[in-house]
Amino acid sequence: MKNQLTDLIVQRLNESKEVLKKQFFLEHSIKVARHFALDNLLPTEIAEKIYVNFPKPSQMRLLHSYGELKLKYSYVKHASSLLQDLHFAIQDPKIIAMIEEITGIKNQVPDRSRLAGGISTLLKGHYINPHLDNSHDVDRKLYRTVNLLYYVSPNWKLENGGNYELWDESVKSCIIVPSFFNRLVVMETNRTSWHAVNPVVCDSPRCCIFNYFFSEKSPEGEEYFHSSSSLFSNPLIKPRPEQKIRRTIARVKDSLLRKLW
Repeated sequence: MKNQLTDLIVQRLNESKEVLKKQFFLEHSIKVARHFALDNLLPTEIAEKIYVNFPKPSQMRLLHSYGELKLKYSYVKHASSLLQDLHFAIQDPKIIAMIEEITGIKNQVPDRSRLAGGISTLLKGHYINPHLDNSHDVDRKLYRTVNLLYYVSPNWKLENGGNYELWDESVKSCIIVPSFFNRLVVMETNRTSWHAVNPVVCDSPRCCIFNYFFSEKSPEGEEYFHSSSSLFSNPLIKPRPEQKIRRTIARVKDSLLRKLW
């Protein structure tokens, strides 16, 4: 099944690549991470089977910390064979080559650790605040280059919430990319690619399979490193603009960190 999924995704990317290139390099009214969204990634019947094969919420781990509330299935190897096949199909060299052609980001490699990506579900009230992904893999040898998110919740609507948000560097303004059923979203990952998920407001779960690609070379042409590890709070997660008290606290903590360093 993995090879079939790989071929289907490559075909879909190839037939849409010129449109996706325009999306990726489009200049928006606010400066956000470059990205594209591809609908109808797989035949509908396969996408529906993927949704049916999603782990039940009771089988997933609740992550409830500063700036996020979500469910994550940590070990893809324990998921159904269909979800495993899809996860590894996305990491196939043929798909990486297509993503390189569309984005212009060269020298990308799959997640060799098999630990960066995974499976996530957001239930009603779940959210993820604006944040940056860790800059490197677990061994700090490879830079993250792109984030690939595949959504499989049937009949998902914008008003359901749980939609992807791309924020500007100051985390004051964003654009929304709806988490529509059978949609693949690909976003570049670097020092300014702030992104989030707004709160789910419906009773249906928002289900996503996510992957990353990496590279030995910095996507910005110079070395950098950032990590979610901190003595005080996660420096890669910021409160939303309406969370004014949290923003004040975050600024104070950031100031303390700078003085310590």
